[in-house]
Amino acid sequence: MSKFLFVVPPFFGHISPTLSIGASLLARGHEVKWLGITPLAQVHLPEGGEFIYPEEDLAEYADEIQRILKRQDDGPACSGPEVMKLALEETYVPFAKMMMKGLNNFVDAWKPDVIINDCITFAGALSAHLKGIPSVTTTPVPPDVMGDTANSAPKIFEWQQNLIKGLQREVGIYSDDIHIHSHELNMVFTSQAFAGFEEKPSHMHFVGPVKGRPNLAPFDWERLSQATTPKVFVSLGTLLVDIRKEFFQKLITAFENQPVTIVAATNPDIFEKWPDNFIVNGFVPQSELMPHMDAVICHGGFNTVNDTFTNGLPMLITPIAYDHFHTAKLIEQAGCGVSIRYKRLRISDLRDTVFELLENPKYREAAQKIRETFIAAGGNDKAVQLLEDFAKTAQVVETNSL
Repeated sequence: MSKFLFVVPPFFGHISPTLSIGASLLARGHEVKWLGITPLAQVHLPEGGEFIYPEEDLAEYADEIQRILKRQDDGPACSGPEVMKLALEETYVPFAKMMMKGLNNFVDAWKPDVIINDCITFAGALSAHLKGIPSVTTTPVPPDVMGDTANSAPKIFEWQQNLIKGLQREVGIYSDDIHIHSHELNMVFTSQAFAGFEEKPSHMHFVGPVKGRPNLAPFDWERLSQATTPKVFVSLGTLLVDIRKEFFQKLITAFENQPVTIVAATNPDIFEKWPDNFIVNGFVPQSELMPHMDAVICHGGFNTVNDTFTNGLPMLITPIAYDHFHTAKLIEQAGCGVSIRYKRLRISDLRDTVFELLENPKYREAAQKIRETFIAAGGNDKAVQLLEDFAKTAQVVETNSL
């Protein structure tokens, strides 16, 4: 049996896929722990799993971590290059620096066999390289989300490379190679067809969506079952707090008294009163809800995207920042939805697009095709198999080198 350590960022969309893989590894007798830069409630963890939050080593950064997390709300107001700077220079690189001490201390104490590093949490791969531990990267979004800057924007590519090399030197890695991702196994949680990859590196495996964590959030299922109109699920994910009121006001104006039922995942307190055809919950059992829906509106958070197309539903995507625009392009290329930039989202377009998605079967048919590619990719079982095989191979190599 093997010891697996997941190193995760403080963003639930990136943590969530690792929880179901970790649950399966635990069920198969492995030891599994998670380590992150902010605490994670035990309720989210599978039985037998442990979340490590190296509080003492992170204490000096507490205010800075909160400032960076709050800064993510500025994403919608940023241009493309500004978003890249916010992500790489102001978020991922500083978080990696802050995590290294606590992570290295824990790795020395627990001695994991494999470190599984989220694609934006560079510290896991850097620690693995320093300690000589085999590492895997998990990528919950399409892997070319930053674009091919080496060819399309050489100055941006040079800036990216210099940032990463500077980070590596700071933690004691002086080679010119880049070590923030695994060169041995990168598991991507979508299908190769949806990501639009004709060819892929041999170490990259598209496993499709994994199960995500079971969500036991209470929900008014009886009220949903009484709804007789088409049901549309709406989510802005867990970030983007500042624009919620404006976004959901547009929805109310567009769909109040219309022949649809809107299931909105947001804090109900943002308005005193909601229309009768809106069912509103702060937290929803999203994966359990999706099979009951007819269409989805979301900003492009990849967990919601995966849940949508796993159920073969059409989507109106309203990209706001970060990877949303790339995901929107993939959805339109696949024909399974329509993209309207959030900044250009007029109420009439919102209403017309949703009814087009509900009434024109071509979108659902395209979504069903994507669903088939997701299933064929293997999902959670495939991810677990890849990790077990990787751990066995790594242990054989280590044994032979002794």
